[in-house]
Amino acid sequence: MSAAIEHSELKTGDGASPLLSVRELLLLRIAVGGATRADLQRDVAPLLAPRMSSLEFRRSAELAISTLIGAQYVTEQKGRLASTEKGRQVAEASYASSRTFPAAWTDAKISLLLGALSATDTPSIRKAFARPEGIAALIVQHHFGKTTARVLSPADLRAELAIIALERAFGNKIKTGLGKGAGLPAKAGRILAGQLFRSPREISSDGKLIVQLACEIVGAREGSVSALELALLRNLVGPKEESARANAPRPHAREEPGKRVVRAPTPKPANDRLPLDESHVKPAPRVVSPPDMPEFCQAVVDAARPVAEGWPGNRKAFISLVWKAIRNARPDWGLSEIAFKGMLAEAHRSGQLELATADLKDGRDLKSLEDSKILYKNTVWHFVRVQD
Repeated sequence: MSAAIEHSELKTGDGASPLLSVRELLLLRIAVGGATRADLQRDVAPLLAPRMSSLEFRRSAELAISTLIGAQYVTEQKGRLASTEKGRQVAEASYASSRTFPAAWTDAKISLLLGALSATDTPSIRKAFARPEGIAALIVQHHFGKTTARVLSPADLRAELAIIALERAFGNKIKTGLGKGAGLPAKAGRILAGQLFRSPREISSDGKLIVQLACEIVGAREGSVSALELALLRNLVGPKEESARANAPRPHAREEPGKRVVRAPTPKPANDRLPLDESHVKPAPRVVSPPDMPEFCQAVVDAARPVAEGWPGNRKAFISLVWKAIRNARPDWGLSEIAFKGMLAEAHRSGQLELATADLKDGRDLKSLEDSKILYKNTVWHFVRVQD
């Protein structure tokens, strides 16, 4: 199932949290209660640390401070920097928050985080920022286009992510009821939600799933509150700095020595129908077209009939054998085994297919039973029933 995270920068809303340049960030920090150069090094430098060394930051900060003083946005007395009224107005404009301009840098960071996640400043949201699962849930909800007006519980968010994974895998061609009372079991939901990682994986609990997914979205090294906050704030600064650096004039590169002339390939016999240079011949890209539910069910039944066992009226086929037949017959669907089983469960839930369970006492073909199992509503399915 191709439902991995889109690895662009974290979405920052529709203008609610504009990307800040180094100069704007320094002005904002100075406007919040004033600051010394040591304060700027402590509070602002970590937000730029991945892209800018400590020495580079000091040089950039000195240049920005000189510019701000020259523009009469900042004054300096006895080594302490303070914003003028004009500078405060500019800082408030770049701050772009509906709240009162903060009096402390901690409050300013919280407001920047709220803006980045398009969240409102309510007691419940503030409480969520104190827990790794809370801030991680807001990051995941915002990234996948869910409302951040409230923090979803890990179980509810896992169910939403499972539906997102299914819809991405099948091109929104199925309408599931999995998130509204008839949901997949927790383990199956986590398996589906795990497909949203860069490298799909299975996570042992809903809380760990949400935290690890949030870490991957914002690029945090660990799942603590401080690490997630820092990574989120770095996303507010990083992209703009990267684009400015990319647009900066580059020094002239030294001329490369003359390259060795590549000799043309030896011509092949006249009766050789292959082109002279096979490297330019590229195979046609495979077009992936996920099935809709009726098409999927018909293909499953057709694949199950040749491998079904039993007497007429009670013929069943191992799900693992049906999966192998579908994988070989319909590569254009681009299904993974997890996506195939997820769609089987949805087809069974909607009554379009009938699955059956195995009697484990006879101990026959344990490997096929293990490969075929689908956990659904406290029942384990192993077979697709074939109606003759």
